[in-house]
Amino acid sequence: MTVKTSFVTAFTLLATAAVADPAPVADLSRSSVQGISTQTAVRSGSVSERLAALERVVEARAAAQLSMQQQLETLLTEVSELRGTTEEHSYKLEQILQQQRDIYQEIDRRLGGAAAGTTSSQTSVPAQQPEAVVPAGNPAAVVAADEAAAAESAVPTPQVTSGGVLNEAQAYEQAINYVVKDRNYTAAIPAFEEFIQNYPNSEYTSTSHYWLGQLYYQKNEFAKAKTHYERVVKQFPNSSKVPDALLKLGLVADKQNDAAAAKKYYNQLIKSFPKSKPAATAKAKLESR
Repeated sequence: MTVKTSFVTAFTLLATAAVADPAPVADLSRSSVQGISTQTAVRSGSVSERLAALERVVEARAAAQLSMQQQLETLLTEVSELRGTTEEHSYKLEQILQQQRDIYQEIDRRLGGAAAGTTSSQTSVPAQQPEAVVPAGNPAAVVAADEAAAAESAVPTPQVTSGGVLNEAQAYEQAINYVVKDRNYTAAIPAFEEFIQNYPNSEYTSTSHYWLGQLYYQKNEFAKAKTHYERVVKQFPNSSKVPDALLKLGLVADKQNDAAAAKKYYNQLIKSFPKSKPAATAKAKLESR
């Protein structure tokens, strides 16, 4: 019994000691909490870095978009300026073309009207006939007076540039002015011929041939007129004067009493340029036969 009592006593003491001094559970829990806190802090730092990186990316993209927008606005401004410059140049070009068309119409009016009313007897009007007595609106009298004035005076000396030589535009303008301003048809012929010789590839060469045809037609030199009209048609098929040249070829054929050739030219004109004014004239010519 004594041994059994001693054993029970010892066990009780051990249990009491265990209760009095428990195992360090609290310390283990504290360490676990601290570890979790550390991991959370680490994870929290990684997210912050990622957010910072994303913010930098967003800022970089925003800056790039802003730069692209500024460049686009600059390009749009430049395009707008170029468009304005182009429109201005187009307007000036149209003005130049309109002036040239006006010149052509004036020459056609003067030469065409004069040729229609001029006969071979009128070409021998005395040079002494005063220009003041020319009846207004009489084309034949105007041409006669012009020829008289041309017979009295020599061909005007060309105005030259500081270099002593007329450039392409000046030479062409001078030839045109002989007809439009000076009405000096005798001087206009060599001026146009010299222009063609000096500038055979000029954009004005086809029109120069046409006006030579007009000038010779007015002088009743129909063979020479035909030569220049044919050159317009054959050598410069894209020229704006081709319809007029075809019409004049028909008129020259009529003057030379070649009805078949005249009909051929009129039909060619109507077929190639059906909506042109010369085509309408050609139709009237054919219908009147």
